[in-house]
Amino acid sequence: MNLSIEQIENLNNNELLLLNNLLKEKHCVRARKNLLPFITYTFLKYDTQWFHEYICHEFDEFIFGDTDRLMVFMPPQHGKSEIMTRRLPAFILGVDPDCKIILNSYNATFAGKFNRQIQRIMESEEYKNLFPETKLNERNVVTDRKGSYVRNSEEFEIVGYSGFLKTVGVGGGISGNPADIALLDDVIKDVQESESITYRNRLFDWYTDELETRLHNDSKVAFTITRRHEDDLAGRLLKRDGIIENGGKWKVIKLPVIKENNDNPNDIRQIGGALWPEKHSFERMNDIKINNHRTFISLYQQRPSPEEGNKIKREWFKVIKLSELPFNLESEQIDLWIDGAYTENTKNDPTAVMACIKYNHITYILNSVQKWLELYELLEYLPIFAKSNYCNSRGKVFIEPKASGKSLKSMLDKKGFNCIEIKDKIVKYGKMTRVNNSEPTLQSEKIVLIEGSWNDQFIDECCVFPNGKHDDQVDNLCYSIHEYYLEENDFMLYTPETYNNF
Repeated sequence: MNLSIEQIENLNNNELLLLNNLLKEKHCVRARKNLLPFITYTFLKYDTQWFHEYICHEFDEFIFGDTDRLMVFMPPQHGKSEIMTRRLPAFILGVDPDCKIILNSYNATFAGKFNRQIQRIMESEEYKNLFPETKLNERNVVTDRKGSYVRNSEEFEIVGYSGFLKTVGVGGGISGNPADIALLDDVIKDVQESESITYRNRLFDWYTDELETRLHNDSKVAFTITRRHEDDLAGRLLKRDGIIENGGKWKVIKLPVIKENNDNPNDIRQIGGALWPEKHSFERMNDIKINNHRTFISLYQQRPSPEEGNKIKREWFKVIKLSELPFNLESEQIDLWIDGAYTENTKNDPTAVMACIKYNHITYILNSVQKWLELYELLEYLPIFAKSNYCNSRGKVFIEPKASGKSLKSMLDKKGFNCIEIKDKIVKYGKMTRVNNSEPTLQSEKIVLIEGSWNDQFIDECCVFPNGKHDDQVDNLCYSIHEYYLEENDFMLYTPETYNNF
C-alpha cells in the first residue's frame, strides 16, 4: 500500500482508523518473522539506527539461517544488549516455544536482571498479540516439585511446551540444562577482570567445561562483547576455532565507534564517521582517544591489540639479512637475555630468551623466542639455543633476579655460562618505566633485527604493549637497552637526539 501524504490527509476518520489498523497488522505479521520489526513492535520508542538494522539482519540469519556461531563487537551504549540480550530471547521463544536457551553475563545478579526484563517483554500486550501460545506461569514458582512451570529470576519455562530460559553468571552451574541456543553478554565486567589472567582462565574453563558440554550438534552460540583484552573469551575462541572467512566457525560483526577502513562492506559510513553521532559524537570520542588512548582503542574501536601500540612503534625496528651484518658473528661476544617462568606452577607464562650483540652503538638481535618450559627443560634447551645463535664463552647471560631466576643462574653457572643478574634498581623501575626509558633508543633506530620467522611475533608483542597477553620479550628488549645504553645515566632525561653521540 503506497499512499501519498496528500492522499492520507484527505482520508476521513474511519478511513484513517482502517489504515492504521492495516499498517499495524502488517507490522504484526512482519514482527512474527523478523527481529527488527519485533523490536519496534514491542518497543514503540525504539530509536532505530542503520547499524541496528544490520545487526538484526545478522541475528535473523542466526535464528533462521546457517549461522550457528556469531560474535558482535560493539562499543558501549550502542544498543547491543537491547537487541541480543533483552529482545532476542523473547523473540526466539515466540517463534519456537520449545527452544531451550541459556543466557550468560558476568555475574548472576546482572544475568537475573536481564531475566526479569525479558519476562516483562513477554508479559506485555504487544507480545501476547504476536505470540499468544508462548505463555509464562502467572505466578512466581521457584521449583517444579508440584508439576508447575518454573518462573523466577534465574529461570522460566514456557507453559505447555518444553522451552525455557535459564540465566547464569560466569562460573554458575548449568548441569542438566541442555541448550539449543546459548547467548553471552559482556562476560567480563571491567578492566580489572580483563587484566587478570586468573579470571580469563576461569572464564574460558567455564565456557569449555560447563557451557559447551550443554550443547548438541544443532546448538547455536552468539555473544556480544565490548573487547578489553586480546586474550578475552572472544580472542581465545577465535584463536581456537577461527573465523568463517578463513574456513573457521565464527562469524564476526565488528563495528568500531569511528570507522577506520572499508573492510566491512556493510558499514555504510565514510572513514572517520562516528557510529551513532547523535548520541556519541566524533568530538567526544576524540576526547576519549586523547585522554585515554588504550580505553579508546580497546572498548570503542574493538581493537585490544592495536596495530601500533601505545608505546613502541612498528617502524622503529629495522630488519636485515644475516649476510648484511658488518662483522663476523663467530669472533664477537653474543649475549643472552632470559626472562619469564621456569616452573610447572607458572605453566600459563612463557620463558623468553633473546640473543643479541651491541656493535658500533647498534644492538643486533639475532633471535628471540618464547617457550613454555619447566626448569629442567629450560636447562636442556639453553645450550642448544646458545650454540645455534653463535654464543660462546665470551658472552654474558643476563637473568632477572627473581626467585626462579636465582635458581636458574646457579645451575647455569655450573654449566659454564657467564651469568649476570640484571641490576635490582632497573628491575624495580617496573615495566612501564623501563619502556618509557627505552623509547628514545628505539626511536633512534639503534635496534636492528636479523631476519627470521621470529620477527613478526616479537614485533607484535612489542607493539601491543601494554595491551598484550605476554610481555616477556619486551622485558628482555628493555633490559638490554638499559644495560647497553642507559646504565649510568639519568634515564628520564634522554631524547632521540641524545643517542646520536653513542
